[in-house]
Amino acid sequence: MEKEKLKWYLLLISFTIGLVLGVVHFEDILHGIGVFAGLLMPLFIGIILAFVLNRPYEIVRSWYCKTGKLKPRTSKILAIATVYILAFGAVVLLICMIAPELIQNLKTFAESADEYLLGAQDVLNQMTAAFGLRPIDLTSLIETVNQYLGSFSNAIDDILSQLIKVTSNVISGIATTFISIALSVYILSGKERLMAQVKRALRVYLPRRMNRSLRELFQIVSQVFSDYVAGQCREAIILGSLCFVGMMILRLDYAGLISVIIAVTALVPIVGAYLGGTVAVILLLFVSPGKAFVFLIFLILLQQVEGNVIYPRVVGRKIGLPGMWVLLSISVWGGLFGIWGMLFGVPITTILYQLLKRDIRKRESTESQ
Repeated sequence: MEKEKLKWYLLLISFTIGLVLGVVHFEDILHGIGVFAGLLMPLFIGIILAFVLNRPYEIVRSWYCKTGKLKPRTSKILAIATVYILAFGAVVLLICMIAPELIQNLKTFAESADEYLLGAQDVLNQMTAAFGLRPIDLTSLIETVNQYLGSFSNAIDDILSQLIKVTSNVISGIATTFISIALSVYILSGKERLMAQVKRALRVYLPRRMNRSLRELFQIVSQVFSDYVAGQCREAIILGSLCFVGMMILRLDYAGLISVIIAVTALVPIVGAYLGGTVAVILLLFVSPGKAFVFLIFLILLQQVEGNVIYPRVVGRKIGLPGMWVLLSISVWGGLFGIWGMLFGVPITTILYQLLKRDIRKRESTESQ
């Protein structure tokens, strides 16, 4: 038997054996992958954190170099410290803005729930009288709600102390993620050296053609995800600003708080604003059901504008994907993989779109020659 043919036969046999073992021990393999991924989770978190903060870091570092006229090493250290302090401060500020308002509104709801139910009873009586139906009695429901909310209203005052305990747990959790933060700092500060090492390893161990293809693919993936994160942040700021202006015009309560919630949840494409809107409607229900209904109508109209006009233009134009493909990718990937598909469907589609466009151009240039 020829040597080359024997080699292919051995590869085919090895692949078949590996495939059979993979099917038989599929659950064990998945468990092992999960354990291994859990061990590497700090590294994954560090890479994601460094990737998200890379662009702000470059902006701040460039400002320190040009405006502050500092040395490159000093600018790098100060830029990393500035970016991480600002990121941590933003998270703390959001918690401080949302938590007290939420606790206060829960307490208000617990104290006024019976009034809401009595109002609902009056509305039901009017509707049943108008249509000639038998009246619906909510007395038993009101008594049950009052029974449970009596203890809830007394316990709501203890939420602040519980929140302090939760906050301390969060702080201790942040302390346990020190490895992830340290890794992200190392990646961010030494990314030039890391990239040079990776390129050197690929050049040594891979064929030249495969090495070139992988480098092109990495450039596309890095650029697409970087532009996608920037576009998402810009779109969230625009949506939050429009929400704040609209709520001020409509004279709705908690305009600042709700706009921040809408902006943060808008980082999830298309459906994120609805998730934030659900929280906002619940908050406004504590104030007035009428205002909650007005805000719901306003949010639906705003979301239509955001989904069909703002998002395709801001995010789609930023990453170089036509608006039609943005909406189609969200619909298809979201239907296949749910919230994760909506979150990563647009950049994945953009990567495939860029690869296809580049391949078509390469084939056209080959044919023209």
